[in-house]
Amino acid sequence: MARARRICAKTGCPHPADGRYCTTHNAAYEAERGTASARGYGSRHQKTRARLNLEVQTGTVTCSRCGQPIAPNTPWHLDHDDEDRGTYLGPSHAYCNDSAGGRKAHAQPDL
Repeated sequence: MARARRICAKTGCPHPADGRYCTTHNAAYEAERGTASARGYGSRHQKTRARLNLEVQTGTVTCSRCGQPIAPNTPWHLDHDDEDRGTYLGPSHAYCNDSAGGRKAHAQPDL
C-alpha cells in the first residue's frame, strides 16, 4: 500500500515533503542549523569516533549513559558532555544519547 505524502512542517506551507520540510524550507533549516563543525562534529570528533568504532565493534564497550553493552553493528554516538560540548562522555547507544538530548531540550524551567 502506498504511503500518504507528508506536507511540509513549516506553518502555512502546502508543499509535499520527503522528510520534515519541503525542499525550500529544508534548505533554510540546514543553513540555520550550521555546519557539522559548528555543531561539534568536526575533524577531531570524526577521528575520535573512527578510532573508538574499532573498539565498539568488539561488543566490549558499555554505554556511557545506561551502562549496558553496545552490541556490534548497532547505532551508537560519540556522546558529548551535557554541559560542555568540548568534552566527551564516550560511546553511547544512539537511543540513549538522543533521549538525553530530548529531555534537555524539553526540560521544564525552574519555577
